[in-house]
Amino acid sequence: MDELDLLARALPDARPPSPEIVARARARLSRPPVRRPVRRRTWTWTVAAASATAAIVTLVFSLVAYLTPAPVALTPKANQALFDLADKIEKLPVESGVYWRQVLIRGSYLETGGFTLVASTRQEIWQSRDPDDPRVTLSWSEPIARPATAADERAWRAVGSPRRIKPPCEAGKRCPYVSFTDEPRQCSQKWDATAGGTLADRTVATLTMADLAAFPTDQARLKEKLRAYHSVWHERGFKEPIEKFLPLTTNLLDLPLRPDQRAALIRFLAGLPSTKVVGTVTDPLGRPALSVDFGLAGNTLVYDHKQGGELPTYPRTLLDPGTGSTLASVSYAARTAVWATKGDPVTFTATAPESGWTAERPAPPKGCEKRR
Repeated sequence: MDELDLLARALPDARPPSPEIVARARARLSRPPVRRPVRRRTWTWTVAAASATAAIVTLVFSLVAYLTPAPVALTPKANQALFDLADKIEKLPVESGVYWRQVLIRGSYLETGGFTLVASTRQEIWQSRDPDDPRVTLSWSEPIARPATAADERAWRAVGSPRRIKPPCEAGKRCPYVSFTDEPRQCSQKWDATAGGTLADRTVATLTMADLAAFPTDQARLKEKLRAYHSVWHERGFKEPIEKFLPLTTNLLDLPLRPDQRAALIRFLAGLPSTKVVGTVTDPLGRPALSVDFGLAGNTLVYDHKQGGELPTYPRTLLDPGTGSTLASVSYAARTAVWATKGDPVTFTATAPESGWTAERPAPPKGCEKRR
């Protein structure tokens, strides 16, 4: 056994050297060292030994260079953009305040009169940290409208900038006009003293601020918690399996979780087989967002019971690239219909920029009607 055999055993997974390299290496080892006349035999032996050692060392370095394993090609992790987002937001500072204020803009896109308009309503939900404080909901029921794009605005101006538009309406029904205005109208307020600190969104579970504070960040405990939520959800009469339930937990991203909790939930959702990152888009309020398909079920909108009046849609969740919270949930047309084009946005629910923790207390505008 020689040095080549030793190297082959030491590096079993290495790429074998070419026959030319092996031949040159063996020839170098078999070549006798150069000896020069000297007076002391011991010095001659030392020089010969050093020369042989140098030859072996040179051989070893040469072979290692040729026997280095080939680089392994790395496969990108599925939904890497979500994992990157979780890493980015995990260490963000924790915000605080007296009330969690959530401002929701719900809208729909309507094609009428040669242009597309966006009709929307506004709702504010004020949730106190104190469970004894009432939950306050302010709603503006009359929709406001504006042209959807700059091109639609030019088309709207070309027809005289009408202040009211009659949207498409199902045959035989009377539908109200939509007014072009930037201010919401017809405000109503509700102070719910019986809420007991529970949050308004109960899609996943009935939660309080204390429940959110205890929301786990460890992946194993998080999975266990979500399974417990599914059990409660199942007891309410929803019999879908947990695979159908887990995508709904994206609603938790709307709630006042800490950054590390939100990051943990995003990592969990990124690992679900139903999750797929779509790409970067602009949300209905003009903000950059990460579009994600979490595998949520679509809906069917009914415009007219006549042929072509039913429109299937598919949903996308648009995440804030800076915080990981939900900017908007948007439904897109799954096919072209009389009043929509395939792939165009049809309806949305967006979280307005003024949402978040605040030291202010709810102050309904003057004339806002109280309701039970």
